[in-house]
Amino acid sequence: MTPHAGERSRAAPYVVLGIALLAVSNGAIFTRLAAAPPLAIAAWRVGLALLVVLPLALTSRRPARASRAAYACAVGAGALLAVHFATWIASLEHTTIARSVLFVSTSPIWVAVLQFLGGGSVPSRRTLAALALAVAGAGIVSGGIRGGGAWYGDALALAGGLAMAGYFLFSRAAQAQMLFRNYLGIAYGVAAAVLWAAVLVSGTQAIGFDSRTWWALAGMAAVSQLVGHSGYNWSLRHLDPLFVAVVSVGEPVLAAILGWRLLGEAVDSRTLAGGLLILAGIALSALRR
Repeated sequence: MTPHAGERSRAAPYVVLGIALLAVSNGAIFTRLAAAPPLAIAAWRVGLALLVVLPLALTSRRPARASRAAYACAVGAGALLAVHFATWIASLEHTTIARSVLFVSTSPIWVAVLQFLGGGSVPSRRTLAALALAVAGAGIVSGGIRGGGAWYGDALALAGGLAMAGYFLFSRAAQAQMLFRNYLGIAYGVAAAVLWAAVLVSGTQAIGFDSRTWWALAGMAAVSQLVGHSGYNWSLRHLDPLFVAVVSVGEPVLAAILGWRLLGEAVDSRTLAGGLLILAGIALSALRR
């Protein structure tokens, strides 16, 4: 491998992660355009993506060295992905978008805590500083945690952040022994099964939407899920889950920018100030690499 090829190989996970972050940030736009129940949105998002991933997974060879623990981690990741989407999207019905984004963006904190509880080392001062900057920036962008009365929605969003943290860790553990396509097939398959089972049990409306909603659901599956979350998954094969989690906190800033450009929602000084802190946290975390 030539020096230039080696540099491109090392840079690839960071490029993919940046593209994934931009794609995931479109999820809020698609959600705003989709006139459907939150649980149905989550189910269609993962279900449509599975239609693309599953054939690739079924036709891919399976590595003989993948252990039962690796498959268990893939199943656990899929279950946590379903919990993440179900709780976060549902939180928007009970609390404001600002508070929901703030609480769901706490996943880097939970990753650091879960890694430490799992026997990992104490996060470095640089990592802790990056976390503090990123979460503080998310708090400013989201309007802080002032106000009250919407504790149930806040709790749902917080559960979504915790579920995503667990998802990052399970995904990294599973992919250490599994091919990327095989992992996606299992994780997305389990997530879709859990979400669609919830739709059926709860009697949630899942069909009969207008054309704009169907286009929004298709866009969410193609862009936010296949490009965005799949990009996160591929990055986790090469990068620390905590680093990926810190970068993912940039989603509120990008979502705000996209909302301004595509939907005409103004970006105020709070968003600009908080965005600078989030970008500073991402840069500080990236300097470790």
